[in-house]
Amino acid sequence: MLLYVIFVVVPAINALRYSLTRWDGLGEPVWVGLRNFANIWESGSIFVNALKHNLFLMFVPGLFILSLALFFAYSIHQRIPGARIFRVAFFFPNIISSVAIALLWVLLYSPTQVGLFNHLRHLMGKEAFPFTESSHLLWSVVPMMIWSATGFYMVLFLAAMENIPETYYEAARLDSASPTQIFFRITLPLMWDVLTTGVIFLVVGGLKVFDAIWVMENSHPNEKTHTLATLMYTKVFEEYNIGYGTAIAVLLFVLVLLATLLSFRLLRRERLEY
Repeated sequence: MLLYVIFVVVPAINALRYSLTRWDGLGEPVWVGLRNFANIWESGSIFVNALKHNLFLMFVPGLFILSLALFFAYSIHQRIPGARIFRVAFFFPNIISSVAIALLWVLLYSPTQVGLFNHLRHLMGKEAFPFTESSHLLWSVVPMMIWSATGFYMVLFLAAMENIPETYYEAARLDSASPTQIFFRITLPLMWDVLTTGVIFLVVGGLKVFDAIWVMENSHPNEKTHTLATLMYTKVFEEYNIGYGTAIAVLLFVLVLLATLLSFRLLRRERLEY
């Protein structure tokens, strides 16, 4: 509890306090009340665009990640040939740092023939495509997020599936239930709590996207690619507008909290004991 207070509660209170001041990080903070939040509201477009980008990176990759993770987890749970190899292969991206993953995909997207995707386009007689340009970057980040995150959720869901008693599956097979019926009538209901946890992780992760955008934009994101985290970082560490930046951080905290509570509310259902 003491460590939590020192490293979480106290910094959170300080962030809230700084969000109510005008401060460059060097001089004395000047109290301005809610002026920073008013400036965010007045600036409008850049904050709203950053929020839209977060929502895009939450829903679009999230839909594919959940679907693929459930499919792969269920397939491995059915003991398909090579299940152990697939489990390791799909989880492998999670042991690589997020910055290294972003750099790897920058190489894959390279506009020269060094980049895999543009090399394939060249073999098909097509011109190189600027995957990492600001106008295309958000869509380019989607496959990277799917590739890097699916393995984690697959392992999470697989652990939940393996905790379901085998007797339920045996009884279902004796009643001539199809694999689809078994999945939707037994597997999914009995792992619903873990699925809810996975959705919460995706929601929080989508609102906190930073590394991929920052690296792929070479530390200079713009209005077409900013997320709330990169906008906050830019305001604090490049423009030295600590008050404005921490105001964004406070709003990000509120959004994460509301999104988490809403997800719990929407996904809440009667818990099944087994």
